Amino acid sequence: MKRLMSLLVLTSLMCVAVQANAGSTVFEDDFSDNGSGWPDTQVADHNAKGMMLYDGSGGYQMTPLDDATYGIVPAPRQALGADSVIEANLFLYTGVGKGTGGLVCRQSDQDNFYAFMVSGAHGYAILKVEGGKGETLGTGRFEGMMPNIADVRIGARCQGKTLTLSIDGEVVLEVQDGSHTAGKSGLIVLGERTAGTSAVFDNFVLSTP
Repeated sequence: MKRLMSLLVLTSLMCVAVQANAGSTVFEDDFSDNGSGWPDTQVADHNAKGMMLYDGSGGYQMTPLDDATYGIVPAPRQALGADSVIEANLFLYTGVGKGTGGLVCRQSDQDNFYAFMVSGAHGYAILKVEGGKGETLGTGRFEGMMPNIADVRIGARCQGKTLTLSIDGEVVLEVQDGSHTAGKSGLIVLGERTAGTSAVFDNFVLSTP
């Protein structure tokens, strides 16, 4: 009986330890320190597909310089393994264009990743980009206060084959896809240079599920 009780206590302690380690934060940034590890180009950089900089007011700004080109910045630190949870505040201005901004996971290079996007027209989508070709896995719409502007807390969960997009803490889209099984997490912007697309991110958090 004593041995059985000891085993039960040990099992309970192991379960508590597993729960304590689950969902641990890997990296978070409020962009108040311009030395926190993100690229800070300050000038137009066509090789980097845009201009990325700490905006001086506690945000991180990404502006595309080439039309229809994905501008991606991986986080300075990454989660081990393929599964991750990413969140950030996003203020997106798209002028009169069709610009979008959001989060990426499982990015192996500029041509292969999953993207979780919102647009200034108040649409959202989960995209699979494979070999440089984009495929929309799911779409929807959310309520926005002003045209051509999105001001949201965006979240992405990549866990196994399940890809989940949340807006302001509410799950709005979930799809299944197993094409990409490894890679980095970070930020993304896509737009038209003549329309003045600009995405400002804040309060970035990367964690494990």
